[in-house]
Formats: sequence, C-alpha cells, structure tokens
Amino acid sequence: MVLVFRNGSGRLVVIIFSIVVVLFVIHQLIPMEDFSFSGELSESLEIIKRCAHNNREILDPSAGMVVAGVPDIIHQIWRTTDVRTYSTELEASHDLWKITFNPINYTVKIWTDEDVLQLLEAKYTWLVSTYKGYPQNIQRADLARLVVVHAEGGIYADLDVYPRDATQIQCLRHLGLQAIFAPTAGTLGLSNHFFMAERESSFLQWALYEAKRRGGAESPRVLLPYLQVFWTTGPMMVTAAFREYAWLYSTQRQKLGLLDERYGRAVIQHAAGRSWHGSDGKVLNYMADHAQKAVLMGLFILFTLFSLVYVVRKRCYKYRGLFAYRV
Repeated sequence: MVLVFRNGSGRLVVIIFSIVVVLFVIHQLIPMEDFSFSGELSESLEIIKRCAHNNREILDPSAGMVVAGVPDIIHQIWRTTDVRTYSTELEASHDLWKITFNPINYTVKIWTDEDVLQLLEAKYTWLVSTYKGYPQNIQRADLARLVVVHAEGGIYADLDVYPRDATQIQCLRHLGLQAIFAPTAGTLGLSNHFFMAERESSFLQWALYEAKRRGGAESPRVLLPYLQVFWTTGPMMVTAAFREYAWLYSTQRQKLGLLDERYGRAVIQHAAGRSWHGSDGKVLNYMADHAQKAVLMGLFILFTLFSLVYVVRKRCYKYRGLFAYRV
C-alpha cells in the first residue's frame, strides 16, 4: 500500500485540522458565558461583605427567638451514611458541622442516594427521569442538593466545606434573604458547594426547572465531560438560572445574596477535595471555583496546538516534494 502526501495537500489537511480545532474550542467555551456578567451581579442581588446582627443574641438558644426564613438545618449528601468512605485524603466535614452546630440546636443531616431518590419520587416526580438519566454521579449530587434544600429549607455544605465562623453563619440566616450562595472565584457567579435558602425558595424552584431543561436535548452539545457537569447541574447552570430569574422578576426585589469572596473565606473553608470520581472530583471543584483560569488554560492549549501546526507546516515546506511510505 502506498500513501502519498504532496506539499499542497498536506497544507490543506493542516488548515482543515486547525479550523476544526478552533471551532471545537469555541463551541465548548460558549457555556463559559454564564460567568461573564460580573458587572451585573451587584445590580441584581446583594453582595454580602459582612453580617453585623446582634450575634450574641442569635447564638443564645435561651433567647426564644422565632425567626422566619432559613431553617436551622444543615444538609449534606453522600452515597451512604458512612462518610468515612468519602475520601482517602480529606476527613469529611460532617462531624465538624455536628460538633459546631448541634449544641445550638441545629439539625445536621446526611442524605444518602436512597433518601434522595425517595424524596424525588414522593414530591418531585417530574425530575426523576432527569436525575436517573445523568451519566455522572456528581450531576445527581448537584441536583440533589437543590432538591433537599428546596424541600426543607436550610443550609447545604459539601463534605469538603468546613465551618469557620458559626456566629457569621447564624447571622446570615437572619438577613431576611430567600437564598444566599457562595461565590465562584472573583465573585463572578454562584457556586453550589455552600448555600442556604428558605423552604420552597422560588429561586431554587427556578433553578430546578433550568436543570430539567439542560438535562434534556441540549445537554449533548457540551462534549467535554467536566464542562458538561458545570453546564448541566453545576455553577454555570445555577448562575444562568439566576440571570433568567432576575430578568423575569426585574421589577421586584430578588432577596438573593452572594457572599463576597473574601468574606466567604472567613465564614467557611472549601478544601475542594470532593471524591465522587477520585481525582476527577478535584478537577471539577477547581474548574468550578476558577472559571477564569479554566478559560486561560483552554487558550493556552489552543496556542500550543497552533504552534504545533506551525512547526508541522514549516517542516512540510522545508521538505516539500513527494513523500511515500511503502508497506
């Protein structure tokens, strides 16, 4: 068999390959636009840089305060009730949340896969097929956290999120906001590793509708697995849902809050060591919290590919002529 590549046809192949690579990268980076609205955040929700209620009174169970809003429940999710299987590198934060908040009459719950499915089948039947249809466990976990907080209200924290300031977390519950989210890096969007909300929050309901929509026919257009997770159920989806929600109810006060990035680090610690898929979990967390860096990394890879193409073209030009490989 003889394979023949002339200089002209070789350059044509390189050009076609370059165009395909560029189109693919652009196509896959389109979902990143969900993060590109930092200027609009402060206009549509409250950026929380501090919480200065009477913290001593809030933390005193004997004060007899009855405050509507975010319930005193902390939700966490794992496959089973044995959180020791969570990670070989990190200690799950569940016990720390219990040690910190049980003394002030909080309920700290672990939802297992079975618990979540039972809740879906009982109250969210319209989401069951979407939940079961996800190809990755992390997508089910992302959807589950929205469901359980919508159903019962309270605080959600990943097992790699650790409380740093119980007083501030208590204070946030009493700000009168229907939902508060941790930020992505640079306060560019809403992250879902830590958030709190009222029971049956209208925004969480909207986010569930958006997750349902993205879990349908549109989802396959995102081919990169990590990006697909963020776009279908993760921070990109939550941020996009907020944009739609804010636009729809633009004439009303949203009562939604976003922790300032610096303040958020004083309230909680996010170790970003999730182990739903071992090392995949770390990559997912890092990309979710560093969206800008992820884009820059993609551009760097694109630059490297173009450099490689340039070198190949130069070599083809230098050794132009007929190249034949006989088998």
